[in-house]
Amino acid sequence: MVILHDDEYYRSRIPEPDLGAFQNFLRFVWSPDTRQLLGRTGKEWVLVGFFYLCFFTVLGSLFAFQMWISINYASKLERPFFLYNGLMPKSYFGGNFPLFRQLHFDNPGIAFKPNILLPTKSPIIWVDNFNTNARPKRYVQALSDFLQEYNKSKENYKTVAECSDGALITSNTKPCFFDIESLGVCGQLPYGYTDPLQPCILIKFNKRFNWVPIPYNKSSLLPENMPHALQEAVQFSNKFQIWLWCDGVNNVDKEHIGEIEYLPSPGFSVQYFPFIGQPDYLTPIVALRFKNVTSFRLVTVECNLWALNINKDAQNALDFQLILGEL
Repeated sequence: MVILHDDEYYRSRIPEPDLGAFQNFLRFVWSPDTRQLLGRTGKEWVLVGFFYLCFFTVLGSLFAFQMWISINYASKLERPFFLYNGLMPKSYFGGNFPLFRQLHFDNPGIAFKPNILLPTKSPIIWVDNFNTNARPKRYVQALSDFLQEYNKSKENYKTVAECSDGALITSNTKPCFFDIESLGVCGQLPYGYTDPLQPCILIKFNKRFNWVPIPYNKSSLLPENMPHALQEAVQFSNKFQIWLWCDGVNNVDKEHIGEIEYLPSPGFSVQYFPFIGQPDYLTPIVALRFKNVTSFRLVTVECNLWALNINKDAQNALDFQLILGEL
């Protein structure tokens, strides 16, 4: 059987003349004779575009539906569906011999507030009434925004629990309520950013899932590199907490840093640990109130956590800089 075509079909089958590599490429990009762009007519491009629009719409819908199912499932779990035992105290002889335990070091972290963006690259708190970027009201607003969640926690008091000081929480209890009133003047406006200028800096404990602190107590053998003032505080204290100590990085900084007041105390009480995925959990805070730091001098502050299962050789100190007045 012979298949016959019209003249238009045979004309379309005639090969185009060779114009050279460059001219052939230009003709491929746009052919004025056939009105084709990249080898396709406008009608063909519309059909191709419609196909890919439908294809990616279906593909994106399937992806979004799968993500919705996953997020909806994970949000209903009582605790995140994973375990992290890096710092859990483990016994060599099972749970019946808690004294014979192995310490697994995986240091938690801390952060400071306020940490608003400044033109400088380093983490610096610069307070200067005569500079737009460093006016005290910016820091006051940043601290108010940060403490907003803690104020909401106080309003929704039923979702959290009052815990006894020094008692670890368990997986069957609500998260312990952190009362920002315990921060004193550092939990209230203007947070020390007015005359007399005694700025407050809040140190928050970063969430570390299932991390259980093992605090120092009076009978603990304290490390030699622990600051002497902190050693005395531990030996004369009945509190069970992760101790926090901040000071200048070098002797010059220590000379000009002045007195630091810790509110409510120089440490994070163990009652807020471990974090086990509670939806209303808020990390504990320690406020540093710099009472007489030298003005017009940049001071570098270093803060360290101290507990039996925190490795002090890991170089995990929190550093930030503070200056009151012109930089």
